[in-house]
Amino acid sequence: MMPFATEFPAKAVPNSAAFVAQVVSWLRGTNYSTVLDGASEADLDGEAPIIRAPSGEELRLRVLSQDGREQAIGFRHDFPDTEGRLWRTEMVVRRGTAVNGQDISRLRTQCIAREAGARLDTPRKPYLIKSVLHDGWGGIDRSLAVSDQPTWLSDDDEALALAQAVTAGEASRYLPVIYVSAAGPSRWSIEKNQIEKLAYDLGGVAHVLTEPDRNFSFRLRDATSGRNVYGGAIGISLPDHGIVRRFFLAGRLAAPRELLASLGEIAYAFRSQMPAEGWDWTELQEQALRQHRERERNRLSIGETQALYDEEIANLKDKISELAAQIEQYSLANTTKSDDSLLSDFIINQIGPEIYPGEFMDRLREAVKSRCARADQDGLDKRSKAVLQKFSTLPPSAGLSELLEDLKRSTKDPNRLVSQLTDLLSRHGYQEKARNKHVRLEPQMGFEGLDTITVPTTPSDTRGLTNLRKQIERTLGINKLVD
Repeated sequence: MMPFATEFPAKAVPNSAAFVAQVVSWLRGTNYSTVLDGASEADLDGEAPIIRAPSGEELRLRVLSQDGREQAIGFRHDFPDTEGRLWRTEMVVRRGTAVNGQDISRLRTQCIAREAGARLDTPRKPYLIKSVLHDGWGGIDRSLAVSDQPTWLSDDDEALALAQAVTAGEASRYLPVIYVSAAGPSRWSIEKNQIEKLAYDLGGVAHVLTEPDRNFSFRLRDATSGRNVYGGAIGISLPDHGIVRRFFLAGRLAAPRELLASLGEIAYAFRSQMPAEGWDWTELQEQALRQHRERERNRLSIGETQALYDEEIANLKDKISELAAQIEQYSLANTTKSDDSLLSDFIINQIGPEIYPGEFMDRLREAVKSRCARADQDGLDKRSKAVLQKFSTLPPSAGLSELLEDLKRSTKDPNRLVSQLTDLLSRHGYQEKARNKHVRLEPQMGFEGLDTITVPTTPSDTRGLTNLRKQIERTLGINKLVD
């Protein structure tokens, strides 16, 4: 079971009543909750009210205040279903602890087994997040507003600086950023309405930014030494890490719907695994119980003190269970593939790193085409021939097209040839070893079969640049991989 969790800065919540109103509105809008119906059992203590339904559904709220100032407010909602599971949703707002005095809203949803053999599902984002964003509670996450709308970048220096910050992981602190690169003027690998739907679905979970055109991409490449995503690719940037995943509309993600589904899954997983600055319910409970014990230490009876300790012990048990779930969650953190390869991680790990996403599939495809060309001569059986012919019709990877385009662009300007080629090839399996009259680039560890590439520091005319590019393509072994 992997819980869903997110947190983001929020504009100051007006008061406790506004928070409770959001919770009530959310529960009233569901088709399953009965905890607010009149027949429910209620213990409406001032700072920690509890409401229970006959079905076992339960709603708890808690307010933490000190010296008349509210520090945090939160709720936990437990809903037992008919399949032996408990659906638990909680949200805590910490007052004034984010940058510029903003609140931090943290929300988490879990699916917990109550019976042996119960099938657990990964919870999705509750509608409550959409509601608070719709009511304008979203704050400012470094350079980006927390919203369920995409940011359409304009073609100016300010937007370029923001895109550069996204690439470096400096644009946000709490939420990942999905960056949609342009395939042309106002043209992307997914439709505009699909980008808007993606931003709506991921509101409060990730920011969505879209660049205007290819010229913007090229400017961004120069500013980031090629670390950006471009050519219609979509990247996910994590705070303080930068671009960590690239997605292409190709290979196993050949349809926009598959691409969008994969983007959503990865964004949910990343946000759920990110460190927390806000409080969850158990932290709020722990702080409130400790404060209550210290404040009432001299006035509590032995029985009341014992009851308070029992409540703290139960809260700590909850925390232990949640930490155990987190350990299981982190062990699964890196199991999702997001590149352009159809091969399993096991096979790729056995062979070694790819010089670009999808390289091994392209080489297998080329080998299959060669095998099919001499199938009759070798006496290949009909079944094998039919399967291999189908395999040979797979399209080349988007990573190959991207690398070939990069090589053309990097060998156009003789004055920038050395810097651009060095930067490019260092991202595709090479490292600089010597520089004098020529720059010598050698393969990095693990990239078997690559030869040394020599780049002249004083290149000749256009014909010489074209020959150099073709020579590099042959050295990389990619000149025959394109149809």
